[in-house]
Amino acid sequence: LTDEATDRTYEDILLGEESLDPASHVVSAEQVDRLRNCLTEILSGLEREVLRLYVEGASYQEIAEQLGRRSKSIDNAIQRIKRKLEAHLRRQAAEDKVREESIVAI
Repeated sequence: LTDEATDRTYEDILLGEESLDPASHVVSAEQVDRLRNCLTEILSGLEREVLRLYVEGASYQEIAEQLGRRSKSIDNAIQRIKRKLEAHLRRQAAEDKVREESIVAI
């Protein structure tokens, strides 16, 4: 997912301008790839757009103006994003725990 206006990807935004060693970059790239897939699967188009603008530092009011929505609509979208991501992270943690336990059992 990219921001057409600046040609920045979510990876650029999440990783920042830091220079990473190659191993860290590979791990980070894998994490960002998983996050990108997760966001695409669980968030609506509006939620993804709101998240992109929010991560870039836009205020609720600025996002609302850019998207032609009310600020309360933006607040609601951000609350849904948080709930969806929290639920996804809980599921992922539970899956990781089961996977670790099955490896230990072997």
